[in-house]
Amino acid sequence: MLKGRLLVLTPRFPYPSIGGDRIRILHLCRALSREFELTLLSLCETREEMHMEPHDGLFKHIWRVRLPRWRSYLNTLCAVPGSRPLQLAYYESAAFRERVEILLPYHDAVVAHLIRTGQYLLNAEVPRVLEMTDAISMNYQRMRETKGYRSWKKLVYRVEQERLQRYESAVVRCFDRVWLTSHADRRFVDPAEECEIDVIPNGTDLELLPFRPPADDANTIVFIGNMVSAQNQDACVYFIRNVLPLVRAKAPVTFRIVGNAPEAMRRRFAKYEGVELTGRLEQIFEGVNGAFCGVCPVRAAAGIQNKILEYFALGLPCITSPLGLGGVEARPEREVLLYHDAEEAAAQVLRLYNNRELRISLAQAGRELVVRRYDWKNIYRSFVDSCLMAAADHAQWRATGDRGISSAA
Repeated sequence: MLKGRLLVLTPRFPYPSIGGDRIRILHLCRALSREFELTLLSLCETREEMHMEPHDGLFKHIWRVRLPRWRSYLNTLCAVPGSRPLQLAYYESAAFRERVEILLPYHDAVVAHLIRTGQYLLNAEVPRVLEMTDAISMNYQRMRETKGYRSWKKLVYRVEQERLQRYESAVVRCFDRVWLTSHADRRFVDPAEECEIDVIPNGTDLELLPFRPPADDANTIVFIGNMVSAQNQDACVYFIRNVLPLVRAKAPVTFRIVGNAPEAMRRRFAKYEGVELTGRLEQIFEGVNGAFCGVCPVRAAAGIQNKILEYFALGLPCITSPLGLGGVEARPEREVLLYHDAEEAAAQVLRLYNNRELRISLAQAGRELVVRRYDWKNIYRSFVDSCLMAAADHAQWRATGDRGISSAA
């Protein structure tokens, strides 16, 4: 039986799989490869990406278009006086648009990763799926409202947030199917629930995340995250300044940041006592030895925080802000511990540090949750079924001529 042909558009080359967005798109493509023959068309920022050859055999064909950073910056600068989202301007490429138009007729359907590439499909005549992941405008709104967060990016959020929210609410009406990771994001972009949006959460690769409950003498607090992210940077600064001193006043603990950390971030955090950074690791579990809990003190976010799923899979009891818990379906005091201010966060950390039975109970319950609900292998079918439904919906629309939606601004 011949497979259908599916075109996948990505705004960044998805290899190597660093960061939640690349991990999700590659898992999504592995799922869809069961039903479709895949073609990848990706924007590339560097010459290295233009020549990098993946060895997983996931894509039948790979096409690339170079979009250097200087060009993206110029595109963005030119868009500032108008009303177009800067996200779209940054990833605008005439060569990419031309390649999309050439490839579309040879494919039975297309999946766009994020609105950054979704903008190239508003007039496409094949079944279209928009993998939004999360509502970027909700994330930006929360960053704007975060007290104590100081960065030039806050000005960008102020300019961009309202533009993005208008665009996201309109563009979800222009696709046969839209994928988001949480119901909160869906309600934000489509409050009336009028659009064909499927909530498909992120998952975990349990084979790469071995279950290792905390040792009795563990004394390290772990934060897993890519420190390029402004949200992760803010979360760590908040924890180090407001929570860690309260904990260290009563227990000899260390705070370890596990994940990609640019040199500027290393220098920034080196001045804090009791803080260490691992940098990028080939396997996450290499960085959590000696840890008795993982924390998710994010103050601005959307979608699902992968770090919480990783804590659960690894057997690390998790302490998180309510906003950090987001779309993860975990129960407070059963699989996770919540806090609402710095004092409560410190109390929860010390509670775990001093209570071995609680650590083991949370570790076991968290692992059971990800096995049951967030194993990537169990999520794959949702992507396939939704994509097939998009094709069916598109065929019906072609037959009736009525999609019942308007174009995005």
